[in-house]
Amino acid sequence: MSQYKDTLHIIYGSRTGNAKSVAVLADEYAKSIGYQSVLLAMPEMDFQEIEKMENLLVIVSTHGEGEPPVQAEGFYEFLHSDAISKQHAKFAVLGLGDSSYRYYCQTGEDIHKRLNDLGASAVMQHVKCDIDFEETAKQWVLDVFDVFKGQLPIVNEPVKEGFTFDLKLDGDTHSAYKAELLEKRLLTGLNSSKKVLHVSLSLKNSGIEYLPGDAIGVYGTNSRSYVDELLRTLNFDKAYPVSDKDSTRLLKDVLIHDYELTLITPLVVQKYAEIAHNDALTELINKPGELEVYAFEKDVLDLVSDFPGSYSVEQFLSVLRKLSQRLYSVASSRSEVGEIADITVKVIENGDEKRMRNGVCSSFLWNRLNVGDMVPVTLETISKFRLPEDDNVPIIMIGAGTGIAPFRGFLQERLARNAKGKNWLLFGERNSESDFLYQEEFMELKNKGMLHELSTAFSRDQAEKFYVNHIIEEKAEDMLSWINKGAVVYVCGSKDRLGASVRKSFVNILSRHNGISDNEAQQHFDQLKANKQYQEEVY
Repeated sequence: MSQYKDTLHIIYGSRTGNAKSVAVLADEYAKSIGYQSVLLAMPEMDFQEIEKMENLLVIVSTHGEGEPPVQAEGFYEFLHSDAISKQHAKFAVLGLGDSSYRYYCQTGEDIHKRLNDLGASAVMQHVKCDIDFEETAKQWVLDVFDVFKGQLPIVNEPVKEGFTFDLKLDGDTHSAYKAELLEKRLLTGLNSSKKVLHVSLSLKNSGIEYLPGDAIGVYGTNSRSYVDELLRTLNFDKAYPVSDKDSTRLLKDVLIHDYELTLITPLVVQKYAEIAHNDALTELINKPGELEVYAFEKDVLDLVSDFPGSYSVEQFLSVLRKLSQRLYSVASSRSEVGEIADITVKVIENGDEKRMRNGVCSSFLWNRLNVGDMVPVTLETISKFRLPEDDNVPIIMIGAGTGIAPFRGFLQERLARNAKGKNWLLFGERNSESDFLYQEEFMELKNKGMLHELSTAFSRDQAEKFYVNHIIEEKAEDMLSWINKGAVVYVCGSKDRLGASVRKSFVNILSRHNGISDNEAQQHFDQLKANKQYQEEVY
């Protein structure tokens, strides 16, 4: 038996454990049939072996806006590098993601394309799984083995006993740590156009050991009043029994705890159109631009009100996505606060003449929890966003809005470590009087000499809009001097607004001040990213 020719290699890169559960099912199913299979986690495998593999399954999740999760970064970078020049396997890729993000399952798509470009042969198209991934993933496993039937030899005695074709899942609210809410307070002033909260959570005896740059996942619930209004609109009985594997629960309870109601995606709208049979909705589906705008602005209550139809409870639930945790950058350092995690939360409120639409998790924290209540949380490790190990290295932190959160943690950590490296913070918001988040703390750090430079851009304080990228352009000489001395640049905030504009400004100043072309400046910037001297956590 050939180590590679007769073996199915199953590789996975899992962020929350879902991709791993699919890979484990595929491996166990392969062995139950009698195939020789090897299960490999991306962080632990020898990348050099990839070239030799002849039968390959890749199951990988996507983090945020199209980025590979931390666990898949090494594999992803190796596969897209010059270290590998060919690959001749028969392969299939399953991507896991969240269709509320624009670059849904992008990591899986990139890996599928790269394997094709290297000469490998796809046995089927790249398949994408949304948050409700279970049924699609199980069907993918069955489809993959149908394709491989006859191509892989039966080398072991098939074993059916003890095998159940199902996913072994973890990482839900049942396994989350219940953190006590210690504090919540408004950071924004009364005249602000938004509400931003500082939230402190107890991690006592949790075993959660975060580092500055990591994120805390919070599991919220839908408001009871919102669910009541939805049930009235649907004319569904709140006590309707819903079967869920080994239990039966009331429909109202299921909608409060299990399903995404305050956020919809174009895919949800399309699935709803299949059961609603509403002509106006069919017309919207055929206009992708308008569909995307509608999905971005509306929620499930809008959808069923704007486009009524006749369908069963089961059909309606089949359209909805499972309620997922919301991630918030940690705004503290354990060296400073101990067994506590601070997070910075923008309260999502979007109203019109009809009603107010609230974000599920931010309204959960702001409106429905009191100090002393318990909050289900998990840790999200983000190892690509880390302080330098050398405390003498200077850092430049660029954030807007709640993107300031990780930099509060960075500065607490640098202070606790008595780091000698200089610290420069650039912060952007709307109004200095009402939106300067953590102003007193940052001013105190500046007075202590811990924050060497503090630059702010309050866009609405003057007639002409002024943003953090304008600070970069204005202070280009100082900025490049810091970078030339080894400073690491960190950026946190909106991918489309902050991330894109800051990247553009850095390329501009590299070109202008170094007297090089835009292409050369872009290459210089790309090298900064490759050297991890420029790090982003954008969303």
